[in-house]
Amino acid sequence: MASMRTLVTGRWTDSGALLRFKNMAPTRDSLLSRYQQARGFSLLELLVVVFIIGILATMFTISVGVLGSDSDIDKEMDRLQALLELAREEAVMNGRELGLHFYPGGYEFATFQEDFVEYYDLEDEVQNQSKWVVLEAGTLLKPRQLPAGIVIEIEIDGRDIVLKEKQQAVMDKSDDDPDQTKVEVYRPQIWLYSSGDMSPFAIRFRREFANDSLQLEFSEDGTVELSEG
Repeated sequence: MASMRTLVTGRWTDSGALLRFKNMAPTRDSLLSRYQQARGFSLLELLVVVFIIGILATMFTISVGVLGSDSDIDKEMDRLQALLELAREEAVMNGRELGLHFYPGGYEFATFQEDFVEYYDLEDEVQNQSKWVVLEAGTLLKPRQLPAGIVIEIEIDGRDIVLKEKQQAVMDKSDDDPDQTKVEVYRPQIWLYSSGDMSPFAIRFRREFANDSLQLEFSEDGTVELSEG
């Protein structure tokens, strides 16, 4: 006969039923396993998800830069407009002419230093010392270098200008004596006059090996028109 025990409730049961109830009760390990399954993503899993989202966002940004708006070109266009406006204001305030010279990889501003001697004796060795002087580093109008991969094309009076490397000297002969030895002459392509006017021109920005471009067209009074090429 199986042993019988009296519970506090006054009901009788046997030891076999108590053993079966004990085996059915959840253990510490089973509770921990259930908690781990229900607690969601781990920190490592969240980091992986964030990393994947970052990669997708970067790919989207690059694709927009190639197919749509190009942040580098937009930045360089804005910078050129700001510098030209600054140069025009400086030319007016200081009553001097400034110039702008473009190269394949950038551009630079220059100021015209005029020799104020009114008369030169033909027998005197002293010659007119008026010349263009490039504004070097240390000023807001210092030479600027374009980011790699950006190409610029200049158009003046409806003609495309062939841009030469900065190291190539601009050489001219004297108009009076064509056989005279060549001398180095620096001339800017764009003039910024003390009156506030400037040489009208157009500049196109594009990526290397790309056909699409953005064009800035500057008028004589300094107004700018943006168009797509």
